[in-house]
Amino acid sequence: MRHHSFVLLSLLMIAALTLVACAKRDDPQSHLKAGQAALDKGDTATAIRELEAVIAADPKATEARVVLGRAYEKAGQQDDAINQYRAALALESPDAQAAYHLAALLISAGKPAEAVLPLATGVKLNAAMAVSYTNEISSAIKAGLAAGNALVNAGKAAEAIEQYRAVLALDPNNVSATTNMGAAYYQLGKLDEAIAQFQAALKLAPADAETHYLLGAAYIQKNWVAQARAEFEAAIQSNPKLAAAYIGLGNARLLQNDPEGAVTSLTQAVQLAPNQPEALYALGKALMMKSDKAEARQAFQRFLALNPPPNRRAEVEEWLKQLGP
Repeated sequence: MRHHSFVLLSLLMIAALTLVACAKRDDPQSHLKAGQAALDKGDTATAIRELEAVIAADPKATEARVVLGRAYEKAGQQDDAINQYRAALALESPDAQAAYHLAALLISAGKPAEAVLPLATGVKLNAAMAVSYTNEISSAIKAGLAAGNALVNAGKAAEAIEQYRAVLALDPNNVSATTNMGAAYYQLGKLDEAIAQFQAALKLAPADAETHYLLGAAYIQKNWVAQARAEFEAAIQSNPKLAAAYIGLGNARLLQNDPEGAVTSLTQAVQLAPNQPEALYALGKALMMKSDKAEARQAFQRFLALNPPPNRRAEVEEWLKQLGP
């Protein structure tokens, strides 16, 4: 009887030890430690296996996803690494390391524009870490600006604003991002937001001619003609060769019922940009208001030679009929 009791007790102890061992092997924290240890030794296969076990047990394990991303990187599985970093950032408690690692990986993969948003997230979560990523940040800022500009040119102003906002998170005093975000808001018809951006840009660069011009254009849309004229004049003072500023000033003078001054400004614009349709169109209008029929007719004919849009062509052809032969 004692012999059987001893055997039974032994079997129970073995079963208990087996249960403890299984519990340790299935414990996510144990897998995480094992995965990190394997990664430190360069054993990426074991690290990946252990860390995948953590995530299978707990998909919200942020730290495990970050370490798994590093393991995938070292194993040369870049796409898998990117997916893990992005998944880590999508969790309720994102990790700054995931943001910075993702950005660095995207830049090394030749996708610096895609690195802007994760870098901005990283700075928001842990600004101190940015010191170790100055080269990546510089590359991302340049690429982010280019991407934002391309989006504006493609008519995707809302997406461009997100790019510029991310750039400004990395470099709050970036004049180009500030101004170009204003241009994107202008494209969307959000004039108040555009004006605020242009004004902010001018605080950073008071003599920037193009920003003065853009602010003047926004003021014209608001029918704030006097303010617009002041901005166009400031643009010309900063850059006397900026044809667009002379066109803006000419239009402002027309709105102020000053055709003589408008002709002066628009003639200068045409001299700087002989094939600029808007300059010739506005000059013809100003000359017509002055009753300079021959010169108005010449300006309008030059305008028509540039193949303007059908509505503008019809309008100018009607004016030419009124001006006579």
